[in-house]
Amino acid sequence: MDPIAIVHIITDPTRYKILKLLMERHYCVRAVSKKLGISEPAVSQQMNLLKKAGVITGSKMGYHMHYLVNTDLVTDTIRQFTETFSTQQENGKEALECSCEYECGKKQ
Repeated sequence: MDPIAIVHIITDPTRYKILKLLMERHYCVRAVSKKLGISEPAVSQQMNLLKKAGVITGSKMGYHMHYLVNTDLVTDTIRQFTETFSTQQENGKEALECSCEYECGKKQ
């Protein structure tokens, strides 16, 4: 999935709280619901979005599905963003003059 889409998904406040919980340990929907004080259907909707994006995975434990964060995907996505903005900052420091095709920053 596109890194921008993943960042969009993980930065939603509710999904971010869910991910923080799941980073501590695996939980089922009911436990997440109780910990965050939101309804189970609301948690399920958020979990489905996270699953579709590949941000979390589930495994059956007894009668309940327990979820874990795909830390490799999250870490890789954040690394890509960090590299993109680090590179842009370095290039920006070198080019102090306008470099657009309209030469708006150059004196004539």
